[in-house]
Amino acid sequence: MSKSGRPLAVSDDRKFEVHCDAGAFGSFSVGANGLALRAAQRVRRDGTQEMWESVVIIGKEEENGSLVVQVLICNPEWDEPVEVARIRSQPKTSGGPTIECDLGLARPC
Repeated sequence: MSKSGRPLAVSDDRKFEVHCDAGAFGSFSVGANGLALRAAQRVRRDGTQEMWESVVIIGKEEENGSLVVQVLICNPEWDEPVEVARIRSQPKTSGGPTIECDLGLARPC
C-alpha cells in the first residue's frame, strides 16, 4: 500500500511488501514472502540507556493460504511480548472480507 492508503499493483508472487523510511539515514522498499520487523527505542533501565525492541511485526503465510500480520508490543517489565493486533487476508479465495482485523487481542504470545 502506498502512503496515501491506495493499493499497489502486484506484478510478481510476493506475499508482503515493506516500505521503511528512516529519515536522513535512508529508506528502502522490498517485496517478500514473509517478514519480521522490529522497532527499537532508547530506554533507561538500571541507570543506563539501552535500545529496547518495543514493537515487532511478523508476516507469514498460514497452511490454508491466509496471510497474517501480527503486531506485538514488548516491554522490559513484561515476561513476554503481547499481541495487540492480527490482520488476515485470504488472497487465494473469493468472497468474505478483503481484510480481517482483530484489534482486541492484548494477550501474551
